Amino acid sequence: MLTVLITGLILSMLATIGTQVLINNARFMQFEQRQSAALNVAEAGVNYYLWHLAHNPTDYKDGGTTPASAPYGPYVHNYYDNDGNVLGTYTLTITPPSSGSTVTTIKSVGQVPHMPGTRTILAQIGQPSFASYVLLTATEVWFGANESTTGPVHSNVGVHFDGTNNGPVYSANATYKPTPQFGGDGTIHNGVWGNGGPASQWQYPVPSIDFTQVTANLQSLSTAAQAGGQYLPKSSGQGYYLFLRSDGTVDVYKVNSETGSGLNKTFLYNKSTPGNGIFFVSDNTWVEGTNFPGRMTVVASRLPDNAATNASINIVGNITYKAKDGSAALGFIAQKDVHIADYAPSTLEIDGAFLAQKGHVWVDSNAPVKSTITTFGAIASYDYWTWTWVDNHNNVTAGYATTATNFDSNLIYAPPPQYPTTGSYSILNWREQLYNP
Repeated sequence: MLTVLITGLILSMLATIGTQVLINNARFMQFEQRQSAALNVAEAGVNYYLWHLAHNPTDYKDGGTTPASAPYGPYVHNYYDNDGNVLGTYTLTITPPSSGSTVTTIKSVGQVPHMPGTRTILAQIGQPSFASYVLLTATEVWFGANESTTGPVHSNVGVHFDGTNNGPVYSANATYKPTPQFGGDGTIHNGVWGNGGPASQWQYPVPSIDFTQVTANLQSLSTAAQAGGQYLPKSSGQGYYLFLRSDGTVDVYKVNSETGSGLNKTFLYNKSTPGNGIFFVSDNTWVEGTNFPGRMTVVASRLPDNAATNASINIVGNITYKAKDGSAALGFIAQKDVHIADYAPSTLEIDGAFLAQKGHVWVDSNAPVKSTITTFGAIASYDYWTWTWVDNHNNVTAGYATTATNFDSNLIYAPPPQYPTTGSYSILNWREQLYNP
C-alpha cells in the first residue's frame, strides 16, 4: 500500500510538473508570437513612412506641423489587419536629412496588446540623385581606345565602347544602328559593342532613363537663390566669370569679351558661400578654381526660358575639391551646354556633377588637340557627350587625346545642394534597436 501511495504521489508530481511545463511553453510561444508581431508592426511603420515620403518628399512631420525642431515625433498610428482589427500600434520619430544628404532616419516602435514590452526598428532611407552615373546621356555615345570609365555608364540609345570600363555599361536598347559620327559602319550592333571591355560588365537592354526627371526646375532654383543663396542678375556684358576660392568664397567678374586665348573681364566682388548652397547666374557663366572645400550648386539660366537665349557654363581651368571624401560637392547645371573652353589647360582635371539640361557636356569640334582630361563626379548630358573628336582613322582631331572619367559614389545619396533626384526612396539599412543606451 505504501508503495502504491508513493508511486501515485510521484506520478501526481510528474503530472503537475508536466502540466506546468506545457503551460510555460504555451506562454513562451505566445510571448514569442507577440514579440514577432511587435517587430512586424514596427516594420510596418517604416514601410508606411517610406510610402509617405514617396508622395510627400519634404514632409518629415507626418502631415502635421509639430514639433518645431528635429527629430520630429512621436507620431502614433494603429496597425490593422485586412478585417479592420487593430493588431498593434507603431510610434514614429523622424530625423530629416542633414545638409548635403538625402538620407532620412526613421525610428519605429511597435507594440501589440497584452505585451508590456516593445520592439524598435531604426532604418535609413535614401533618395538617389541623378548623379548616380559617371555618364548619363539621352543619345548614343562612343568611348575611344584611349578613354576609360570608372563607375556606371548609361545611354538611352547605345554605347560604342573601345576603351576600358571599370563598372557597368548600360544601354536601353537591345540593338541599334550607330551613326558614322559615333563609329558606325552602317550595320546594326548590340546595345553595347566595341573592342573595349571587360564586356562582362555590359548590360542591354535596361530601362530607359526619363530625362524629364533629370532636368532641374530652374525657376525653383532661381527662387531658392534669391531667398537664401546667391543670385546674379543678367550682366551688362557677356556674362560672369566665377573663381572658386580655396576658402569657400567666390570671386565674381563681369566678362567683357572672349577670344581664342582667354577672357577680358572686370572684377566685381567676392561672394560668400551661399547659405542654402545655390549660386544662380542669370547669364552665361565661366568658371574655374582649385581646392574648393564646400558644397555648392552653380546654375546658369536665363528666365523666362527661351531656346534662343539659353545660358551655358564654360569651364576655363581646373575645378578641384579640397578633399575627395564627400565633404565637398559641386554641381553645375546649365540651361544649355557645359563646355570646355578652347583655351583650357592641355592637362585638365574637373570635379563635380555636371548637367546639360538641353545641350551637350563637351569639347567642340573646333578645339585644339590637347593631352589629358580627368573627371571625378558625374555627367548628365541631354545631347551627346564627348571630350575627343577623331577622324575616320581614329586620329584625334580636336579635344583631349586621353580621357579618364571617374565616378564619385558620394554623390548618390549626398549630391550637391538641390541637385535633381530620382524621386524614389529605398531602404539603405535596417536594424533592431535592442535597448536604449
